[in-house]
Amino acid sequence: MATLPIGTQQQWRAWTDTNIARPFRKRALKAALRTLESGHNAEAAISAAKQVEQSRANYMALSALVLGAISAAVAFFVGGISILATLFAIASFFQGRRSTESAWQAWTGLGLALAGVLIFAGKLVVG
Repeated sequence: MATLPIGTQQQWRAWTDTNIARPFRKRALKAALRTLESGHNAEAAISAAKQVEQSRANYMALSALVLGAISAAVAFFVGGISILATLFAIASFFQGRRSTESAWQAWTGLGLALAGVLIFAGKLVVG
């Protein structure tokens, strides 16, 4: 695999900065550059970058859903709060909400995480 000229790498960095959402740029740039290094054209590199962006957004949406469910379940069944699951659900939400296919998972995960916090607070108040 040949290394691309610095100018080409800079052009693709500028392209990803313009066309790819911030949390996905590094991976998208790597995918585009790998595609170009393997001899494919610019259209294939764009496709690879967009695919990486969408795959990561889908993954983070699912992550938000699972972590939000864990947070709510801990609050409901154990009566405590899973701080790590809640924080990671919120962090995953910010990336997962950009998914075109699975944004609902990110939003639901955020809702579940917040419900977990409310359940925990409610149990504290009730005693």
